[in-house]
Amino acid sequence: MSSLSGGVKGNRAGKNTCGMRSWRTLVWSTIAIASLLLPFYSLITAANAQEPRVVPGVSLVEGKSATVFLHYPVSAFRLYAFHSGAPQLIPFQVDERDRRDRWALDQGPKPNSDNLTGEFDENDALVFMNRDLGARGDLVQLPSGAMAWGEVRVGSAVEPLGFVYIGVFPQSSPLPCAACTVARYDESTDRVYAERYALAFHAPLPTHIAFVDKMGDFGVNVVAGVHARGEVRFLGGLVTLRKTDADIHAELLGYRNGPVRAIRRARYWIPLPFGFGTSGQVDLLFYRDFVEGTALVKIKIPPSLVLARGEVQAYFDFLQQTGARVLLEGETPSAPVNGRMTPAEQTLTGQPARWAALLLPSGRTVLLVVRLEGGLQRLEQRLYLDELGKAGDAAGGQPLFGFQFARVDRLTTGTHRLSVFACVLDGIDTEEIRRTAGVFLSPPEVAVSALAR
Repeated sequence: MSSLSGGVKGNRAGKNTCGMRSWRTLVWSTIAIASLLLPFYSLITAANAQEPRVVPGVSLVEGKSATVFLHYPVSAFRLYAFHSGAPQLIPFQVDERDRRDRWALDQGPKPNSDNLTGEFDENDALVFMNRDLGARGDLVQLPSGAMAWGEVRVGSAVEPLGFVYIGVFPQSSPLPCAACTVARYDESTDRVYAERYALAFHAPLPTHIAFVDKMGDFGVNVVAGVHARGEVRFLGGLVTLRKTDADIHAELLGYRNGPVRAIRRARYWIPLPFGFGTSGQVDLLFYRDFVEGTALVKIKIPPSLVLARGEVQAYFDFLQQTGARVLLEGETPSAPVNGRMTPAEQTLTGQPARWAALLLPSGRTVLLVVRLEGGLQRLEQRLYLDELGKAGDAAGGQPLFGFQFARVDRLTTGTHRLSVFACVLDGIDTEEIRRTAGVFLSPPEVAVSALAR
């Protein structure tokens, strides 16, 4: 997973307050959550009976856990998976991290660099898609001449989800489809193109999201925007501060395009009263199938110290989606969206939800998953649904769909990880939706074993 640092600090030295720090913490959490609630994820729904079942998501082989490959040239790596009994080259990329544990980006206004030697280091990561996992293979079938081999198991030893094999060669063969990309960020237009989605940043948060069938298509927009709003009350409600996505400012810092994923980093900030402000950086990782974001939320002053309570909503403002249904963990799909909030839907919108799915009338599913770690698990995370939309349009079909977070007074000091995944599945099978959500909530184990020939 990527690691992002979202520091918050005042603009005037020596004039910070406990209350303002608590507000900045809440605002930065709002930015992180809203900035990461982006599409999308798609899955292959059928797998060959002789092959491992298709697994959603992505796996990382970290340098610190794969010492057999340390200090080899990255250009010498090749990745294989066994399909139909034979090893096949599969796409991968190696991403570096800098001294602050941020992904090293080589393009954009403010790129950051790490290792200039081109070698695989402890803080580097080899990245591949789980959908490319294969069966366990015979080492003698792998190409000869490698300086080192390693077997990567994804999943438990008892029930592995699949395997890949890493080889290091003195003279490497061409990469599979070296000229191809499955997700690409275009700085000139501030757009992202991927095989299953496209989006554009004409504001700090996306204003265009589309489902597409091939790389390069921009598609038809399905949202009025991605929005966020937050409110915090201090001293039992004597002081109330409110902010929305309209208050967010942003600037592009850097990006990187690779064979498996593209990374876009931006700085976000919100001016606050009395000369204070909140700022932080967010990396968004775009794959062929989904978007991932991870942030570190730093809390220096516990909100309870200043009697602070507040709520945050982060949501998609969809365009016409009449007939869509909502699915939560442990629930059956709701009645179709028709512009009227029934009593059942009013109850549903306040239900605890680690993930939420919107089953679209087109036969696709939008799946949102939020993984809270550390002290952030103290937050109340619930579904946010409003069929009437922001304008109260009784015609319906334009639901607001996302999450709401409350009980910020429960947060404790420390640094806590927040991960968000936004996906689109090519189907509305409820068991497949639940399985996909489970993989993102509890990523499968990745184990590396050195092989000797």
